Amino acid sequence: LKAALQTTRSALLAERNEQGHWTGDLSSSALATATAVVALQLVQRATGAKHHGIIDDGLEWLAANANEDGGWGDSIKSISNISTTTLCWAAFSAVPEAAEKHRATVKSSNTWLTRETGGTKRAQLVPAIVRRYGKDRTFSIPILTHCALVGKVDWADVLPLPFELAALPQNWFAALRLPVVSYALPALIAIGQCRHHHRPTWNPITRMLRNASQKKTMEVLRKIQPPNGGFLEATPLTSFVTMSLAGSGLADHPVVERGVEFLVNSVRDDGSWPIDTNLATWVTTLSISALGEDVGELLNEKERDSLRDWLLDQQYLKVHPFTNAPPGGWAWTNLPGGVPDADDTPGALLALKTLSNITDATREAARRACTWLLNLQNRDGGIPTFCR
Repeated sequence: LKAALQTTRSALLAERNEQGHWTGDLSSSALATATAVVALQLVQRATGAKHHGIIDDGLEWLAANANEDGGWGDSIKSISNISTTTLCWAAFSAVPEAAEKHRATVKSSNTWLTRETGGTKRAQLVPAIVRRYGKDRTFSIPILTHCALVGKVDWADVLPLPFELAALPQNWFAALRLPVVSYALPALIAIGQCRHHHRPTWNPITRMLRNASQKKTMEVLRKIQPPNGGFLEATPLTSFVTMSLAGSGLADHPVVERGVEFLVNSVRDDGSWPIDTNLATWVTTLSISALGEDVGELLNEKERDSLRDWLLDQQYLKVHPFTNAPPGGWAWTNLPGGVPDADDTPGALLALKTLSNITDATREAARRACTWLLNLQNRDGGIPTFCR
């Protein structure tokens, strides 16, 4: 056991980057790759941009990494699931020549979906997607939007989203108990506008309200987009936003341009995308806590001070422009798309304590973080992830 522990510690310490902390590497994701391919294809179709190479490589990766049963899972080692398989199956339809080239892959995915849902027609597929998530529309609506944009389902199958609510001040959401979580605003605005563009509501008052709020909500979306274009540093969310806007006549909008920039910059050499860019803060706090009470023996004082300073630098000291979260929390990454949350904030607190030699700066950071967590607590006593 001692030998195994020493080997593992050595391997963990060797994974540090040049700055002395850990970055990590997420698995390539079929879900992320499928959504990115569709987003880039729709932008290319609307603007004439040249993304052929990236799109073809993405579809090649999907074809090469399908499971033996014809479906796709959350990673290349995961069992097939209906969500990822549907997104990948639909992605090939976005590029007709690719669908012909990868005919065997498309046929196998058809077989998998037919076995799981009863068929790939909208009458079988749509109810199966809705059943999979029940009352939670967070995933079912984006998946069906993805399918509608490539002609696999009808726009009547996509529930409308009240994107006009995004025109309200964010601090009203909690006060009015509106069913809008602030981190979902990009999807709410983009997918909501896309559905409204293709199938406006029959209610004339609601239709007029949504038409009037389009410009305002797009300005909100522009303001909350991180400078590198990636919402939450997440390929799927950024792709859903990009494809929805491109599919509703806004392919030349600055939000789409920055979304495309994020997707192009984050594609891997093998043609795939991960779900998220990295989890640098998360894996660093986990690694420090894993070293535990022996951290003083394994890392010298300079190394510990460097890690402490790096962690302290990651704490948010201003109101977050995306979720409107107050100062005091930590995100999972040090990149601009990160959002303070209740997973990483206590992780950072525990890591700072593990590093010992508590400074005044550490104490002040801890006080801010504890206050942040306590203020995040819901009425039922539990702690949510991003916002009350």
